[in-house]
Amino acid sequence: MLGAPNIRMNKSPEIEEYLETLVRYKEEGKEPKVKNLANDLGISAASVSEMLNKLSKKELIEYQSYGKIKLTKKGEQLGKSVLRKHRVVEKFLAFIGVKKGKIHEEACVLEHAISDDVERALKKTISSGKNKLGRENLKRLIDMKKDEKGTILFVDGGKNVCQRLNDMGLTPGTTIIIGRASTRIGPVEVCIRSSCLAIGRGLASKVFVTVKK
Repeated sequence: MLGAPNIRMNKSPEIEEYLETLVRYKEEGKEPKVKNLANDLGISAASVSEMLNKLSKKELIEYQSYGKIKLTKKGEQLGKSVLRKHRVVEKFLAFIGVKKGKIHEEACVLEHAISDDVERALKKTISSGKNKLGRENLKRLIDMKKDEKGTILFVDGGKNVCQRLNDMGLTPGTTIIIGRASTRIGPVEVCIRSSCLAIGRGLASKVFVTVKK
């Protein structure tokens, strides 16, 4: 029995990679140019132009040679779907203990393979893990006590939250020590190697840590 149409049907990983990159550019305010795509995807400008023409024929982007590149509604929808799956896979891989240096590389492969149903299942698994904090030594950063030590497992937040934490060095796989626990209104002091940072309660509530005993 046929279900609802899937916009990813018959879309190759290569096509999805282009659309995902264009969505990232839009999020970051970066102008989508052939040169930028060639540099970021590690291919020639000629190959980029050829693919852009293909995407245009499929009505996934608006593009004319040497002109502006703009995602169509359909292209943006697909690109956002791929990027969302990428981020869910990254969180899941961190959740199950994949080494930090391998997470992005693995997510780049898996993002093209998982269905919407699998994406929902991964989210449910991560969420279920959060509900087992006590049994699995998993805590939110905001709930940790002074001198507790642990490793960041995943961040439950969107692009802006992840970027802010990334800029602070608080990424999955990072070992941290609590210098000062959070009060009802105050920040939590987190020490990474020789540096200590004050993290507000809002951000700290989105960081999940495997606490070491």
